[in-house]
Amino acid sequence: MTDKKQGKELRTDNLVKIPYFDEEAAQDYLDMRNGGHLDWSTDENKERLGKIIGEIEADIGGGINILSMLKASFQGKGDMGYSSIVSKVVDSKLQNTLLTDYLARANGDDNVYKFESVTVAPYPNSFTMYKMFSSYLTIVPKEQMPIDMEKLNQAILGERGYYEMIVDDGNKKSVLRFNINAFRNNYNLADFLKMKLTYYGVPVGKLNLENLKIENEFNYINKPERVSAEMVLGDVIEESVDECTVYDVIIAGVSHE
Repeated sequence: MTDKKQGKELRTDNLVKIPYFDEEAAQDYLDMRNGGHLDWSTDENKERLGKIIGEIEADIGGGINILSMLKASFQGKGDMGYSSIVSKVVDSKLQNTLLTDYLARANGDDNVYKFESVTVAPYPNSFTMYKMFSSYLTIVPKEQMPIDMEKLNQAILGERGYYEMIVDDGNKKSVLRFNINAFRNNYNLADFLKMKLTYYGVPVGKLNLENLKIENEFNYINKPERVSAEMVLGDVIEESVDECTVYDVIIAGVSHE
């Protein structure tokens, strides 16, 4: 993991592909840093908005009043097919603006951690591992399976929205947690096993890696500590607890040197 104070900052143009971007988390971060939603009434943001609109109009074609087109779309008027194209262009531009704004802020924030050009792996017998392997089993015809995989997946995974991966930078292990709805361009968890990516994440807590196993997932009940002879005599041997920091991933990107 890069030390934010000592490592070089990763500029936006160092990222050449973004297979994962949690837009809602990024927007929440920017809103909090801005003291609320972005104020488009300031001169600086008016200039930015004008630039965005100009880029959208250039992409769609000259002679189009983008504001009038959007207004007609919201009111249910105009060519629906054309409005859909406009909507996609607008979404793309705003998404790119959100991405660059987030990186500009995050690169100077010691509370946002970077894991540069690392690989990740699922913890053995975890929900993440089950999720990855079960997706391959769904391609087998139902009549050839002894059980209904769709119903089994629903029973085991339910409405689970986040999945954990392990990253080991050589000094210590950390847990990266992914929003299953933030993957882009048809990427998925299994794809990340074969990629070296740079991750931006925020720490959200700690856990013992053993608790990632399916059978231990909900085993958080504090058991009473047993008193041993060694404890009474003061000769206590500390047990090694594989506890790691958990980071919610905001961006995963392919970067060049």
